[in-house]
Amino acid sequence: MSKVGIVTDSTNCLPAELVKQYGIRIAPAGLVVNGRVYQDQVDITPDEFWKLFNKAKEQPTTSAISPGVFASIFSDLAKTTDSIVCILVSKALSAIHQSAVQGRELVKAEHPELNIEIIDSKTSAGALGFIVLEAARAAEAGKSLSEIVTLVQDMVNRAKWVASLDTLKYLIRGGRAPKTAYVGELLHVKPLIGGVSGSGLVDSLGRTRGKRKAMVKLVELMKEHVDATKPVHVMVHYTDHIEDAEELKEMVTSQFNCTELYVTPYTPVMACHTGPVFALAFYS
Repeated sequence: MSKVGIVTDSTNCLPAELVKQYGIRIAPAGLVVNGRVYQDQVDITPDEFWKLFNKAKEQPTTSAISPGVFASIFSDLAKTTDSIVCILVSKALSAIHQSAVQGRELVKAEHPELNIEIIDSKTSAGALGFIVLEAARAAEAGKSLSEIVTLVQDMVNRAKWVASLDTLKYLIRGGRAPKTAYVGELLHVKPLIGGVSGSGLVDSLGRTRGKRKAMVKLVELMKEHVDATKPVHVMVHYTDHIEDAEELKEMVTSQFNCTELYVTPYTPVMACHTGPVFALAFYS
């Protein structure tokens, strides 16, 4: 039982094939659309979500992952391992981290020998996904619990994300908008946000007009936060228009040496708070 189990939440935006390949366990957040509760990417796909989102009478909301969901995952992993690393969306943005802590306490009574490390990624989306992916690769390679925790802590400092939103009204309604958000919303410009400061909060990164200019700016922001002389790992996210991601992908590959690049949907549980978006997650 030397392999370490890897757990995360559904905000990670990882390609499904990688989740399956590395046996990553995902706790799904809840979505509430038109009064009905869905499990993020379990009983609702991104495409299905956007069809409902665009017709919803009220802004869709999210519901927390219960401690019992984490307890169930931890208990199941206890059958095959004595060590788990659980890497989660920034606890400054969500109560998911606290639910996992409570889930650990529920399980420890039955499995006192089980070591569960719960780590705040201080980020979200593909930046979280890359941290989780590197942890899963280390686990598959037979690395110990302490080695994986050290790797994850290093990745927390390296993985970043930047995004362009159609509007900040959804973040404002959800209370997750940067302090400068209200001015930008009044001016009807495209807001740029991200997770680059390491604070765990959403950073305001400026504003621009027009989709193409926003894409150019995202690439410029990426250059500020990676070593362009080294190979980079990139995820390009989209919501309801995959063609945006394809255009952004071309811009990135023309300017960076991408050793790893994925195009993935922005998870519905994130999109509830942002509305339509295209984004980049990366590290070098």
